[in-house]
Amino acid sequence: MMFNKNSELALWFLVALSIVLSIFGATPFAVGFAGSLSFIGMVARLLFACIHGTQRLGWRKFGMIFAITCIVSWGYESLSIATGFPFGHYVYSAELGPKLGAVPLMIMPDYFGVCYLAWVIAHVLLDKFDRQIDSRSLFAIPVIAAFIMVMWDMSIDPASSTVKHEWIWRDGGGYFGVPFSNFLGWFLCVYTLFQLWAIYLIRTKQLEYCSLDDYKSSWYFPIFLYGSIFIQPIMAAAFVTDCTITDASSQVWQLRALFQSLGLVSLVTMFFVTCLAFFKVQKNVNLK
Repeated sequence: MMFNKNSELALWFLVALSIVLSIFGATPFAVGFAGSLSFIGMVARLLFACIHGTQRLGWRKFGMIFAITCIVSWGYESLSIATGFPFGHYVYSAELGPKLGAVPLMIMPDYFGVCYLAWVIAHVLLDKFDRQIDSRSLFAIPVIAAFIMVMWDMSIDPASSTVKHEWIWRDGGGYFGVPFSNFLGWFLCVYTLFQLWAIYLIRTKQLEYCSLDDYKSSWYFPIFLYGSIFIQPIMAAAFVTDCTITDASSQVWQLRALFQSLGLVSLVTMFFVTCLAFFKVQKNVNLK
């Protein structure tokens, strides 16, 4: 069974939309639309996960991992805003819209959209094309998926916080206004939810066979969408002007150095993972 035509077109459209958003989001004109662009990107990734994920997991399992993601991510975000653990001290501005407590409502589904991509790519990197969770992959898949998620955060956080002010780090930090603790906290947060996904899925026994997994195109779609995200920091490095920006702790940063560093980070992390996953699928002789 191949993708039906409507599903395939929808997935290609969402990949193309993500590419366009990444390119436009890197231009100087996009600063005033940062919140809207973030919202559209979140919706695109969430729709992608719904189309791609429900065909493999079914709505019940898909809904459960979505619920786990929302609860865990909201809990960690709320805890850190209140106490500084695990990410550090920060607050969300009004850029990302209405909030549940101190956390914008769009943050939880935004986590999920990229988490789903990281989860699928982790299966590819570990050659788990049957998607089954066993004793060997119970911990391996969550760890690899968590690293893939942290790569994304390393590529976007200083631009989203220090430059666009979607969230504000109270005490600043050494990574262009972002504290080191943020990335340790991110790993803890996403590893927790991925580990819960794995435990839930292994307790529900074997996943049902999905013939779509026999086709390379089925695995390429999540890889392409994840890869489209890294375009923005790369493009931003080309568009950036030579000026400075000041973070919440009054530390002054060179904007050119900030964006060029993010472009380099995304190139050797997100783009590397995209290439590795693509070639693993391409050379797999068991896929059509």
